[in-house]
Amino acid sequence: MGDTHTPWLTRLLIIGFLLLPLQLSLANEKTAPVNLDSQVAEIMQHFQVPGVAIGIVHNKQVIKAQGYGVKTLGSQLAVDANTIFKIASNTKAFTAAALAILADEGKLKWQGRVSSYLPDFKMYDPWVSEHFNVIDLLTHRSGLGLGAGDLMLWPEPSSFSRQEVIHNLRYLKPTGEFRADYAYDNLLYIVAGEIVPALSGQSWEDFVEQRILRRLNMQHCFAASVSADRQADVATPHGVVNGKLQTIVRKKNPLQANVSAAAGGMQCSLNDMLTWVTVQLNQGKLSHGQTLFSAAQHKMMWTPHTIMPVSARSQRLDNTHFSAYGLGWRINDMNGYLQVHHSGSLAGMYSMVGMFPELDLGFVVLTNQQSSGARSALMYSLMKPYLGDKTTDWINEFSLKNVAVQAPTPKPVAHQTVLANQTLAKEITGAYDDAWLGRFFIEAQSSDADSPLQIRSVRVEKLIGLFYPHSEKDQFLVRWVDRSLEADVFATFQRDATGKVIGMQLIPASSDIDFSYDFQDLNFSKSE
Repeated sequence: MGDTHTPWLTRLLIIGFLLLPLQLSLANEKTAPVNLDSQVAEIMQHFQVPGVAIGIVHNKQVIKAQGYGVKTLGSQLAVDANTIFKIASNTKAFTAAALAILADEGKLKWQGRVSSYLPDFKMYDPWVSEHFNVIDLLTHRSGLGLGAGDLMLWPEPSSFSRQEVIHNLRYLKPTGEFRADYAYDNLLYIVAGEIVPALSGQSWEDFVEQRILRRLNMQHCFAASVSADRQADVATPHGVVNGKLQTIVRKKNPLQANVSAAAGGMQCSLNDMLTWVTVQLNQGKLSHGQTLFSAAQHKMMWTPHTIMPVSARSQRLDNTHFSAYGLGWRINDMNGYLQVHHSGSLAGMYSMVGMFPELDLGFVVLTNQQSSGARSALMYSLMKPYLGDKTTDWINEFSLKNVAVQAPTPKPVAHQTVLANQTLAKEITGAYDDAWLGRFFIEAQSSDADSPLQIRSVRVEKLIGLFYPHSEKDQFLVRWVDRSLEADVFATFQRDATGKVIGMQLIPASSDIDFSYDFQDLNFSKSE
């Protein structure tokens, strides 16, 4: 008779017991990373990162919040969970949340035209200006080129005001189609930030600090300057300059508000960023039935608005099928789960936030070194074990040897300078004006006839470079004096029919230059 008369319930129990080891095995594959501290140490050493803070939130509980290394190279001041880092473009989610709060209050409509809130707002195309809405500000679908106008913001310090940034948008020619082509921008988040005072009467900084940070008790997070009592907690930015790890100093005017604050100006600790991630995963809900923003606004911010390309690396590493931009967040699928995330990159400090809402899981990585390889290796070491991958060598995966390396900036020709040709030097010396970045001077660096000519921006203090000859006629290599910029250019001069120099263009010398150095968008006319 065999087992044909075994009751069906007994059969199910037998099958369940037989499958239990397999189920436990599968469950154990997707767990927290092991040997994480040693992995972090290896990544820091490999990529030369002085200090790191990493954190994990799971099921509304912080299960990891730890600092590693030092705040400043050469010091003994250890990084901890309250160390304050620049979070750069992870600020954008706070700006989106500020507008969401105003939308909850009925003061803002996402489809509302920007010009109705900010009358001076104009894009290059009048039709686009008329139809540009608030969602367009936050979704990188403006038609502007990648990083268009960012030279008004970086390198810091810049003397441009937010009002000048908004005004100068009208001079930036589009390179793509409005609401069709994705191209990351920062300027339009500055515009979005200025809607906050227009509707609330508070500056963007005051609104974010009072309506978001203080409500969440984020005591080590600042939209404006870090308070005096928290200065000891601030990490120092670093980078590898001329092959050597060193601090990167960016002077700021203490009397001038950070023009790029709403796009990337916030500074926060790991503990506070984990609080922020917890609120995001909880769809804006706080304790005691209160909310920071409504579930409807949360859905709006996490809805894909602009389609983004999927890289070959994401397809290979993450089995990614789609990628999109919401409001202040990137959205994609990773190994079968929805991921909501964003990165932040400023001179000397990189950050990353990643969330998997279906797993109620979130991660934060903060570093005080401008290494994208380190940031990615740290984040993947945190999150991939939860997705079933505990074996990949992330240091190897994100090392430079596995990244497409661009040709280095050409070196100047030894002992040859523009001033060696006094006629040519006289022809190109003078003032040059661009519609949105303002005036540059090409001038003698010193009275020494063998010294290179100098180019100097009136509005952006760090843009001082020296001219060196290049193989092409009327084209020269410009090497910026501040070598941490890593953004050398070729200067090409235009002449009229009589041979007179009438203009200049600056072209990036390497395709590996950060997109925020949008020299290609400049068009200089020589002043009389």
